[in-house]
Amino acid sequence: MKYKKYRIVFLDPTGDSGWQSEKELKEFTPEECVIEAYVYSKDKKIVRTFASFSINKGSKEITFADTNVIPRACIKSMRRIYEKLK
Repeated sequence: MKYKKYRIVFLDPTGDSGWQSEKELKEFTPEECVIEAYVYSKDKKIVRTFASFSINKGSKEITFADTNVIPRACIKSMRRIYEKLK
């Protein structure tokens, strides 16, 4: 497969529409998230990933699921996962 699998740690913007004290607001931070997915493409601004795919037997067209588009500015780390094939 031409797509490589990665473990990506990124900061996810977090929101709250309720009232917060000044102390709560100062302590309010983005959530740190981790995904393991195949990287479809990446450039200086974004990384596109997918975790599932299907290949049509007739047309050979690939369809993707469990997709994400992550801004590079939110990514803390990307580490390639090397899988051993059985």
